[in-house]
Amino acid sequence: MNPLKTFTISVRPFYDQYNKCYKNILIINGYPQGPLNSLVRRVNFNDLSPYQKYQNNTPCNHIEKCGLALANIEYYNMQPIFYNDSDMCCNKFSSGSGCNLMSPNEINNLISFLLNNGYQIETQITNMLNNSPIKPNNLTKNRFTATYYGTNQPNITYMR
Repeated sequence: MNPLKTFTISVRPFYDQYNKCYKNILIINGYPQGPLNSLVRRVNFNDLSPYQKYQNNTPCNHIEKCGLALANIEYYNMQPIFYNDSDMCCNKFSSGSGCNLMSPNEINNLISFLLNNGYQIETQITNMLNNSPIKPNNLTKNRFTATYYGTNQPNITYMR
């Protein structure tokens, strides 16, 4: 699969099996171009409750069981050392604290990382997605869309 030039960052609840807790994490809709790609980790989305699989996961309302999440920025360039062999989803990293996945509390750090590494936040697309009555599903909330330009980043920023 080719890395995406434009991608969307969203928030989704996640059960951290290593730390035995629920938390919100930042997910991405595909592997992005540029340095952000090194922060992407494949994760299992376990059911948040025993009733979730019966109530929400139907042929008409499919909920993904595996997806892409962002690791904490301080683990930039850190390679995973343990994977679940069956589906290559992260379980823990060498620091021993679960998948070290990025939470919404770190969104300011993520935006700084993106802007310092050749990405631009697409405010028009972000506003359109966040203001649309059509939402991805009950679990996911869109946060923003960005595009990778590298050293060719335009000087124009669209704001509304």
